[in-house]
Amino acid sequence: MHRLADWLSDHMFPCFYQQVLGFHCPFCGLQRSVIALLEGDIGESFTLFPPLFPLLLTALFALFYWWKQTPTTRRIINIMLLADAAILLINCIVQNILS
Repeated sequence: MHRLADWLSDHMFPCFYQQVLGFHCPFCGLQRSVIALLEGDIGESFTLFPPLFPLLLTALFALFYWWKQTPTTRRIINIMLLADAAILLINCIVQNILS
């Protein structure tokens, strides 16, 4: 995993919003957070981009839904997506206020 993390560190995309508009986008910190997670540093990963873990949980649940589609799992995914959107928005606001 460290090779992948090293490769990703060397090939990170610059943030368009940060460069052009001067403020953090809702996904600022995602790349660095994934790299920290791949390196096994969960605390640093959470610090860099707190929404990563709810997004990963939603992705895993979506895979489960793809495998076994039921009305209940669809409702749960919809709720999880709304929660993810709220977490992303809150994180973006906090990042822009603190920087």
